Amino acid sequence: MSDYDTADTAEAGQAGTEYGDPEVTVSEGADGSVIYAVDENRDGAAESVVYDQDGDGVAEAVAVDTDGDGSLETTVVDLNSDGEFDAVFIDTDGDGAPDVAALDRNGDGLIDRVVADTDGDGKADTDVRDDDFDGVADSVVRDTDGDGDKDVTVTDKDGDGTFETVTFEDPSTNPLAQA
Repeated sequence: MSDYDTADTAEAGQAGTEYGDPEVTVSEGADGSVIYAVDENRDGAAESVVYDQDGDGVAEAVAVDTDGDGSLETTVVDLNSDGEFDAVFIDTDGDGAPDVAALDRNGDGLIDRVVADTDGDGKADTDVRDDDFDGVADSVVRDTDGDGDKDVTVTDKDGDGTFETVTFEDPSTNPLAQA
């Protein structure tokens, strides 16, 4: 049984103003930016931070602790200052550096390129692209040996959502050349 009478909305509203309101801390960065840290559960650690880099009242970046571990691993950014978020950076392994970058290159609100470091070596090794901006991936490029050069490219030439072509740029990664 709860100590609160949730049937009485006025009482529940008062409880909501006393308990559970997030704590918002506003600070100024060294560059004059305005930083809003939001501590939803009042545990002393921000679950999200909003960055207004030019102080105009419009956020250029929002960082969020999406898994509740105390670190802000997901950041949404307005790269071109048009007021729309067009990139997402995610630190999937908790090392403080983003492993995945998802981009909206043409500003239509849909992600059309994803670059990822899938092996944790600090270098992007997978690049998924939607080059015709139809919402369907057109190619996937992989650096399978970590040398920084693409090794395998898979493409959807006719745009039907099925990858038809596999190209091995590095003969050492071609399983047919290994036979």
